[in-house]
Amino acid sequence: MLLSGSEAYRPPVPTGFQEFRSALQERRLRLLLAGRSGTGKSATGNTILQRKHFLSRLAATAVTSACATGSCRWASWDVEVLDTPDLFSPEVAQADPGFEERGRCYLLSAPGPHAVLLVTQLGRFTAQDLRAWRGVKALFGAGIAARAVVVFTRREDLEGGSLQQYVRDTDNRALRELVAECGGRCCAFDNRAADGEREAQVGELMGLVEELVRDHGGAPYTNDVYRLAQTLGGLSPEERLRRVAERLAARAPTWPLAGLWWWPKPAPGIRYKLGLAALLGALFLLYLLCRRWPEAVTA
Repeated sequence: MLLSGSEAYRPPVPTGFQEFRSALQERRLRLLLAGRSGTGKSATGNTILQRKHFLSRLAATAVTSACATGSCRWASWDVEVLDTPDLFSPEVAQADPGFEERGRCYLLSAPGPHAVLLVTQLGRFTAQDLRAWRGVKALFGAGIAARAVVVFTRREDLEGGSLQQYVRDTDNRALRELVAECGGRCCAFDNRAADGEREAQVGELMGLVEELVRDHGGAPYTNDVYRLAQTLGGLSPEERLRRVAERLAARAPTWPLAGLWWWPKPAPGIRYKLGLAALLGALFLLYLLCRRWPEAVTA
């Protein structure tokens, strides 16, 4: 029987749609810049903000020493950008032993980023970049890959070529696997381009971010640390930081191989050769011991 008027059946509104509608009403996007030092994270942040906000210059050592935020208006969105220091390399355990800076990163990006922008230089994706990406996943959880966009700096090196073709044809298998892990989401920036070109580059990036917002119903990325940060709103900034840092320290032993998670996993062929070399070494050592055994018995 068909119903009409107030009796008509109305299907329940999916929770994801409600979150997406809420995000549309709020019209706020949080972007977190990540990657190793020296790739141009701060310059990329300045391109997004369309002004020089973050300190960015050519230097032999890292320029950014602490997390910093900036905001701008893009189309109908209020965009918040979080620039980060070296929070993702193997040395972070020595540079941030109390997890204070990593805790600040969480608090400044709470209730969670809508997208993480993994910044790397075009044609210069190295083992350090790979370790930094593993550091990102160690800090935020493996699920962060579903919110990641790979942003290549030095777009000018493409010389008008296609970024997609470059990624597809590169001999760097680790780079291809990274882009695939991030859902194929990537774009390129020339942070020294003219204003109109920079605006077009930001437009391409924001198109990818808006797709992420739609795919996740408008909800930002979250995990147990972000949920904890949300419950601490009534506390002082110092107490909030202390509690979040304690949670990160408690999670640290569960990260892969604790202090060794940054070492890249050898390719299958390399693992076979390493295993064969270890076996031959063990057999040679056993041979030497067997040769000396009769001498030791008769001595």
